[in-house]
Amino acid sequence: MKENIKNALYKKQTLYKIVKYLYILIKCLFYSLISLLYYMFRVFPINNRKIVFCSYFGNGYGDNPKYIAEEIINQKLNIDMVWLLRKELFLSHNLPPSIRPVKKNSLRGIYEMVTAKVWIDNSRKPYFVKKRKDQYYIQTWHGAPALKKIEKDVEDKLDKIYVKNAKEDSDKVDLFLSNCKHFSNLIKKSFWYNGEILECGLPRNDIIFKRNKIINEKVRKYFNISKDKKIVLYAPTFRKNSNIDVYNLDINMCLNSLTNRFKGEWVFLVRLHPNVQYKTFDILNKKNVFNASLYDDLQEILSVVDVLITDYSSLMFDFALTGLPVFLYAPDIEDYKNDRNFYFCFEELPFSLAENNYDLSNAINNFNEVKYKEDLKSFFNYIGSFENGNASKIVVDKIKEIVFY
Repeated sequence: MKENIKNALYKKQTLYKIVKYLYILIKCLFYSLISLLYYMFRVFPINNRKIVFCSYFGNGYGDNPKYIAEEIINQKLNIDMVWLLRKELFLSHNLPPSIRPVKKNSLRGIYEMVTAKVWIDNSRKPYFVKKRKDQYYIQTWHGAPALKKIEKDVEDKLDKIYVKNAKEDSDKVDLFLSNCKHFSNLIKKSFWYNGEILECGLPRNDIIFKRNKIINEKVRKYFNISKDKKIVLYAPTFRKNSNIDVYNLDINMCLNSLTNRFKGEWVFLVRLHPNVQYKTFDILNKKNVFNASLYDDLQEILSVVDVLITDYSSLMFDFALTGLPVFLYAPDIEDYKNDRNFYFCFEELPFSLAENNYDLSNAINNFNEVKYKEDLKSFFNYIGSFENGNASKIVVDKIKEIVFY
């Protein structure tokens, strides 16, 4: 509908330009009003025991902020917790009863932000969010260590508004979380940030160390997968212009190779990036394939599956903490390299790389578990990993210093 209107207006260039200008003007006025409210609401005092959480711009209950919140709940701390959600999700969330849902950018949402002692987020906050002097902002980020180049290292390829916003956001941050020495160095070099870094691991990865039986049953029940079946997750990252043509994985060839090498009966979970998760994708119509794109918590899925196939996504590093096999399938690696480039050469990674389905099949059939685990150990030593399954507790200990003293 939106595209049809846009195309109709585009044919009448003058009208299109006027409508586009008015849209931008209204948007700017709206954001200016929000900024003004952030200042006006300062008449209300800061509640030293209130924390406002947000994940992926209000897109549900998950990632690092979720696991920090759940550690606070587990420790039975006297903290008022607020979770910001997009209005579309407000009536369909799965927040615990002890966390208050609030609509992002609503009057109530702005009030909660202005009066909270601590903000916790895994993505950039927009420029119109104004932080008070005595507030504390913890930035957990959402992918580390990074494989593809990000932030300042691809500044020339990023939207200028994003860059301006990112710099302002980094100025607001009081504490950045890191899961390895490599990422700590990247934060200092490429995130326009020179504040404190807590080198503790990522809270979302604590669950991966535990392989929780209850979570296993929950995920299998959600997708109706019996406990005797093994699960492979295919989770490619997004491409420029939201192109999904490169997601040409041969499901049947892959399943045959997995059965040949690892035995048992296998099924596929496919999780697309949020940028393309609603696109029509032929693989999802095949037998023994389940669409996992809308499942709330990726880490729960990672804690259950037996094999991961991805391309350039940093979740390869999360899943590798299990010690289970990771295979990289990247048929467009040269194009992607020209667009974003990488922090690591693929030869440095402990994962086999395939650029076509036959190479992927061979990589699976010839998987050497002993060598793989040795390579994993060497890689985690190389990047200086801090992951040990206790990140949530370490972060909450830091929070207690802020809200209780």
